[in-house]
Amino acid sequence: MFENVSVIGGDLRQLTVAKLLKAEGYHVFLYGFDKDIQLETLECETDKDLVLSADIVILPVPVTFDGNTINSPYAKEPMIIDDFLSEINPSALVFGGQIQPNFQKALEDNHIAYRDYLKREELSIKNAVPTALVI
Repeated sequence: MFENVSVIGGDLRQLTVAKLLKAEGYHVFLYGFDKDIQLETLECETDKDLVLSADIVILPVPVTFDGNTINSPYAKEPMIIDDFLSEINPSALVFGGQIQPNFQKALEDNHIAYRDYLKREELSIKNAVPTALVI
């Protein structure tokens, strides 16, 4: 059974996911939300090793804009993908949106299970509607 979930980087959607998971009783590690943002009942974890030891790792949509750093607009410092990849719990399940092929390959090379949640049609459509309204 999965008990520990890490939510790493992202925007307010990731923060909402973290709050919902905590309300469901999961132990949630929030990482990359350390820059002037209201976290309400959540706390931002500073121990990266603890965060990466979780059973489930949830990354943002998109995981990255530049291929090198995790999409993390509320982080004080850039989060380099390679610094995280080598330390993820090998038995963890990693979720992310629009996972780039080089990151997919790296996860596969490290035998880490992953799912790109934007490959689910219903989520892709629901995510596209607010995105289109912003443009």
